Amino acid sequence: TATLLRSNNIQSGQLIFNNVQFVDRRKVQERQIVRTGDIAICMSNGSKRLVGKNGIFPQTHQSDILTVGAFCSIIRTKEGGNETFISQVLKSDEFFKQVEFSLAGSAINNLKDGDVEDYLFSFPPLPEQKKIASILTSVDEVIENTQKQIDKLQDLKKATMNELLTKGIGHTDFKDSELGRIPRGWEVVTLNEVTVNHDSKRVPIKSVDRQSIQGKYRYYGASGVIDYVEDYIFDGRYILLGEDGENVLSRNLPLAFIVEGKFWVNNHAHILQPTEIVDIGFLCEYLESLDYKNIASGSAQPKITKSALSDIRVKLPSAGEQQQIIAVLSSIDKTIKENQLKLSQTQSLKKSLMQDLLTGKVRVTVN
Repeated sequence: TATLLRSNNIQSGQLIFNNVQFVDRRKVQERQIVRTGDIAICMSNGSKRLVGKNGIFPQTHQSDILTVGAFCSIIRTKEGGNETFISQVLKSDEFFKQVEFSLAGSAINNLKDGDVEDYLFSFPPLPEQKKIASILTSVDEVIENTQKQIDKLQDLKKATMNELLTKGIGHTDFKDSELGRIPRGWEVVTLNEVTVNHDSKRVPIKSVDRQSIQGKYRYYGASGVIDYVEDYIFDGRYILLGEDGENVLSRNLPLAFIVEGKFWVNNHAHILQPTEIVDIGFLCEYLESLDYKNIASGSAQPKITKSALSDIRVKLPSAGEQQQIIAVLSSIDKTIKENQLKLSQTQSLKKSLMQDLLTGKVRVTVN
C-alpha cells in the first residue's frame, strides 16, 4: 500500500501524518511517489483561504511510499534550487498574493499547475538560498518549540483542573454525588442556581440606515448596522459562552470567557452573570473545562440551548477554596501567556525576515 496525504494533512505550513488514507501501491505511478524535500500544495478547496497551503516532506518519512490526493499537487525542486528555500518562498505573502490573483473572479477555488509554474519570484544564487533557508528554518524551530510548550502547558492545565475538581485542595474526606466522588462539604448545583442569564438583552438583528444612528453605539452584524444598541449595553463583569457553531465541539478557541466594561452581544453567545456564591473566575474555568458533546444539540450546526445550559451541573467548593483553585490555574495561565507572547513576537520576526530576505531587500553574507 501507499500512504495518501490530502489537503487536511497540510496544517500550519507542515505536513501532519494523522488521519491519512491508503491506496493500492499498483495504482500509484512512479512520478506520483513523493521524495524527501518535495512540497505538497493544496490546489483546490471549498474554502478559498486554504488554497495554496503547502508543506515540505520531511526526511523522517523517506522510507514510506507516499503520494497525494486529487486536490493536491507536488512541487519538486530542480537543480540549482534549494528545496528548503523554495518551501519558505511558498509560505511568503508574495506567493499568496499570486494565488489570490489566480483565483480572482472564479467561482471555483481551483489552482492549475500552470498557474503556479508561472509565478514569479526573486531567486538569489544557491549558496545564498541555503543561508536564507537556514536563517528562516531556525526561526521556525523556535516557533514550533514554543507552540509545543504552549500545548504542554494547556494539557497540564486541563489535567490540573480535572484533579482539582475531583479531589479539591487538601481534602481527605469524600462523598458520592451525581457527578461522582467529590470532597465532603462541596455541593452540586445547576448553573441556573448560580447565575442570571441575560440572553433576553442580546442585540436584536435589525438592519437600518447608518446615518439614522449617528452618535449612537453601533454593532455591525450580518444584516448591517443594528439600531438601538444603547438599549442593550452591558456594563460590568460577565461570562460569555458561545452558543452555536463548529467551535462548540472542536474547541479550537475558548468557548467561555470573561468580558468586563461596556459591551454588547449578538445572538450567538449566552450572557451569564454569576451570583455571590460563585467566583466568576472559577465558574468561567469550570465552563471552559466541560465537554459539550452531550450538551449541544444538532450535528450540522451544534447549539447549546438556554435550557441545556441552565441544567448544567456545577461542582461548587467553598468561596475560599474557589479562590485557591483559581490561584493554581492562574499560575499556569501566566506561563501560557508568557509563551504566547514569545510565540507572537517570533512569528512577527519571521514575517519581517521573510519580507527582507526573500525579496532581496536585505542580502545575507555567505562565508
